[in-house]
Amino acid sequence: MCTSLRLTTADHGAVVARTMEFPDLMRAQITVLPRGQALTGVAPDGTGHRWTSAHGVVGIDAFGRPDWLTDGTNEHGLYAGLLYMPGFCDYTPADGHAPDELLAIVNVVAFVLGTCTSVEAAIAAMQTVTVWPLVVPAMGLAPPAHVVLHDAGGASAVIEWVGGAMVAFDNPIGVATNSPHLDWHLTNLRNYVALRPANPAPFSVQGVEIAPLGQGPGMTGLPADASGPSRFVRAAAYVSTLDPVADARAGELAALHVINNFDLPRGFVRDGDGGAVEDATLWTTIANLTDRRYIVRGIDDPTPLAIDLAATAFDGAAPRQVPIPTGTFAALAI
Repeated sequence: MCTSLRLTTADHGAVVARTMEFPDLMRAQITVLPRGQALTGVAPDGTGHRWTSAHGVVGIDAFGRPDWLTDGTNEHGLYAGLLYMPGFCDYTPADGHAPDELLAIVNVVAFVLGTCTSVEAAIAAMQTVTVWPLVVPAMGLAPPAHVVLHDAGGASAVIEWVGGAMVAFDNPIGVATNSPHLDWHLTNLRNYVALRPANPAPFSVQGVEIAPLGQGPGMTGLPADASGPSRFVRAAAYVSTLDPVADARAGELAALHVINNFDLPRGFVRDGDGGAVEDATLWTTIANLTDRRYIVRGIDDPTPLAIDLAATAFDGAAPRQVPIPTGTFAALAI
């Protein structure tokens, strides 16, 4: 489970927020990938597509390898993130493809952020490689996911795998959650066109005036459960009704307030009656694509910590990692 959304500010700035839900932190670490990193995707024989990072990247690794990122942003304001897609993700089989063409889904974020500066370029780069279903040892499966892309110019897209083929969807509203495919979610919004932020006017029944009960009934019918379709509708509702935000720095705070509505505490989502706790919001990230800032908040520390990419050293010889802070309100140096 994950929720991702983009805010566009009055001066055309772009801010992206996302939550990450999973049963455990999976050794998640905040990661810096310097420029000039020689990286290799995974193929069945172990060696897949090779590339060298041209751009510095900051993101989160939850798979135990610094180049296997769940999401992140680069120094040119491109964002990429993986969101879970169970039951609706059909990667391309590796058979018949040259090893140097192959990537696993866990390679994709580092690949596009290290080599691209825009959504358009990222889609073009993904068309030169093939994503196949690598089983990730820490998970015991090939994680089904789609790739959310945003850039500082305001473009947004989602890359999915349908029937063994990669498909890129334009995402004009900038919202993404989980299954099913993006085009279904966009169509589903048509079921909620009557929702309004304004309170409805009173009406009369047999001469008796019926007035709203307080504030907010214009949104009666907005789905409140934690499913992907419901969170998509809620995220679209928040994004579409938000008061204008002046600039991207103010957009960081606005994005935090919006994404707070998708923070799941432990216990709310369980794997069946009496089952173990399945999902909780383990971390939240906010990527200010205009001002090049990446903000992280972990489940055990509610203080958002901001990384300024302009002040981050991207000329090192190796990736750098620090754990997501837990249990304290400390400053972050990276």
